[in-house]
Amino acid sequence: MSEIMEEKELPKIETRGRKPKPQEVFDPSIVVTKKGGDLKFSSRLFIPYKTHTLVDSILSTEGGVMPGTNMMIAGGPGSGKTTVCLEICQRLTFQNYRTLFISGGMDEIGYYKYCKRIPAFDKIETLFLRNYMDNAKDVLEYIFDQSYELIVLDSVAEILDMVKTQAKMTENQAERWLIGLQDKHKKGLNQRKLYTSFINVQQVTKSNDVSGTNRLKHMMDAFALIKFDKSKTKRSLGFYKNRDCKDLSRINFDIGNEGVTFYFEKQ
Repeated sequence: MSEIMEEKELPKIETRGRKPKPQEVFDPSIVVTKKGGDLKFSSRLFIPYKTHTLVDSILSTEGGVMPGTNMMIAGGPGSGKTTVCLEICQRLTFQNYRTLFISGGMDEIGYYKYCKRIPAFDKIETLFLRNYMDNAKDVLEYIFDQSYELIVLDSVAEILDMVKTQAKMTENQAERWLIGLQDKHKKGLNQRKLYTSFINVQQVTKSNDVSGTNRLKHMMDAFALIKFDKSKTKRSLGFYKNRDCKDLSRINFDIGNEGVTFYFEKQ
């Protein structure tokens, strides 16, 4: 006589940790293609912000910083990245353009000393983001909306680190957020409907690699690198990519108490 075993219900095992998010269903109706003739922007996009120095000639074919563009300027420590960007800011500020310098690493004391060395920089509107580490993301979204012709982020790596920590974002999420925020204001979606331009300052490592991911660099409209010559006495700024300029050129510069002097080396 065979015994018939009754099936018993197995106890449920509780799983710990986060439950997987339900996968979103793709909606094809959101996909829109456009033709160049369908795009509508103001002719102000073609009026450059001129510094009236030689650097204008390598910033764009028209000469100057083009509205609604974002670029990355990279270089090693002490190469002059910050000083070049402040020089562009002060030249535009002097012409009543509204510019903003966002410092991710330097505090008020450091900047005070900077302006004592180069007094021309003391009129530039500046945001010291390290004062807002607990709400860096919200502060940036607010200040961008106040409408500027030019915003400099120095350095973008330090600023992204603050946002990642405060908003609990991954590096990928933080970069996507920053690119999206810049794209929004490039299109004039701010209080004064200005086509804001951005200069993103980035460090170069000892192995000559740009800090951060390549994604951020490739999403820029322009990418420039500051280099020393072999003697470590001459600095130069050159673009390796620039959608606003038909020629990719390199210009030399010196830094003194009056600011930055740009010049082309005689062949």
